[in-house]
Amino acid sequence: MAIIAEILAGLGLLFVGLKLMSTHLQQATGRRVRNLLRTATRSPLVGLLCGTLAGAATQSSNAVAIVSGNLVRGGVLTTRDAIPIVAGGNVGTAALVFVAAIDFRLLVLYLVALVGFGFQFRLDRRPAMKEWMGVALGLALALLGLDLIKHGPRALDVSTLAAVLGDGLPVWLGFTLGFIAAAISQSSSTPTILVVALMHAQVLGLGDAVFVVMGANLGSGVSALAAAGGLEGTGRQLCYVHVLVKGVGCVLVGALLGGAYLAGLDPLDALDQLGGHQASASLSILFLALQLAGAVPVSFARSLTEGIAARFSPPTVEDSASRPRFIHHRALEDSATGLDLAEQETMRLVKLMPNLLPDLDQQDASGPAERLALWRGATAIVVAIDQFLADLISRGMPRQSLQIALHLQALVETVRTLQDTLHGFTEVVEGFEDLPPLGFNLSESLRTIILSLADATEGDATDLDLIVTLAGDRSELLSRIRRQLGASALGTGTDARQLLLATSLFERGVWLVRRTAVALRAQENEANREGAAPEGAALKRVEADAHRT
Repeated sequence: MAIIAEILAGLGLLFVGLKLMSTHLQQATGRRVRNLLRTATRSPLVGLLCGTLAGAATQSSNAVAIVSGNLVRGGVLTTRDAIPIVAGGNVGTAALVFVAAIDFRLLVLYLVALVGFGFQFRLDRRPAMKEWMGVALGLALALLGLDLIKHGPRALDVSTLAAVLGDGLPVWLGFTLGFIAAAISQSSSTPTILVVALMHAQVLGLGDAVFVVMGANLGSGVSALAAAGGLEGTGRQLCYVHVLVKGVGCVLVGALLGGAYLAGLDPLDALDQLGGHQASASLSILFLALQLAGAVPVSFARSLTEGIAARFSPPTVEDSASRPRFIHHRALEDSATGLDLAEQETMRLVKLMPNLLPDLDQQDASGPAERLALWRGATAIVVAIDQFLADLISRGMPRQSLQIALHLQALVETVRTLQDTLHGFTEVVEGFEDLPPLGFNLSESLRTIILSLADATEGDATDLDLIVTLAGDRSELLSRIRRQLGASALGTGTDARQLLLATSLFERGVWLVRRTAVALRAQENEANREGAAPEGAALKRVEADAHRT
């Protein structure tokens, strides 16, 4: 029982350490990793190398796939661009297996001491230092977990296990055990590290371990697909790329081993010699060979890979809706151009807002599922605009441009809140089996106001003034509606509660429409930036308009 407890504790520390490392590394180098992946479009080789570096840093091919998927959905990368990155992420995870073959107990002690002294002297108060201390702590825990895993099986009764195994594990059983272990842990490196520990304890031989590792390699690919859950479209395409990398690697390495046997050669002896007759080194080389054998052909045949992935997971409405049309990372080089593109992207979101509401007055072409996809896509674009503006500001810009950027950030936040409010209102309206007349009137009124706002984006300040008037204070009218609902017999039913919620969301939506119109009007008044009013006066006017809303 003590041996099992030691191995399980080692696995727990390994998982916790890798999680800490991944989380803090993303916080410390999040933008750098994104920028690194953005440069991966030059060639398949560059993409493969960038993915390998990202995989080695995060020790999670799933993390690389998720970041790449977000860049694909945001329009920064295409699926074709992301294929070598995802393939390289698998190669990068081989670093952990090589680390497991090294005696690093002294390094663990120094790392723990370093982190402990850092906390004692309160170095974690500095945000950047805090993240790197978290990375160091995660690395120390992961290495400590690896050490426990390696030394746990050494106390096993080797003679008894040898009698049970006889001539070794059957090929099919070793492959199956590796597949199941990887599917449970959602990692191919973790079962490989366990096999390294068993080889150190002389429980398994190299011949047994080879097929366990191959099964683990394929199992981790299938587990990534299962973990994707309800993910669809381009986001799921990269999961199929992950499966292809693992599957192609297993087929090619398996074919090489089988061909060597048919030719009268002993591939295991060659592998043992490559590892310097050290079992852990030989297994690490095999693991790396599996990743490279899958990653290289998948990366350089990315047109075929993209076609296969698209066939299994074709693009969805949400994929199209979540892709920005104007902003692009290359526009970050020029602040004026970047601000113009961010403004156009924001205006496009405002024009698309009527599609988030049902058209109850006539046969609606779009259904609830499409509206949900459009809302998710619009939310993704808002996040992309906000990140784009933050990157633009961080690069430095003149004061007047900075004021415009801050104004755009406030407008984008208002648009985000309005989108969420419209989505919530739509869910309430569509939740009725028989929509009451009041719900119908509220929905059509809100849709009319949103349509007017969308049309006003192409007009002038006069149209926006009209929106501000239309979206004036309606609190007295809505309070009267609430009192009537509360006094009616319907007031105790579910429908009444839903109507009260719809009324609140309607009021919030109208208020946000007015706030958006005020922000757009201020932007319209300052369209001619060369002849705009003095900066202080412009700011005071915007703040006064915002205060009045």
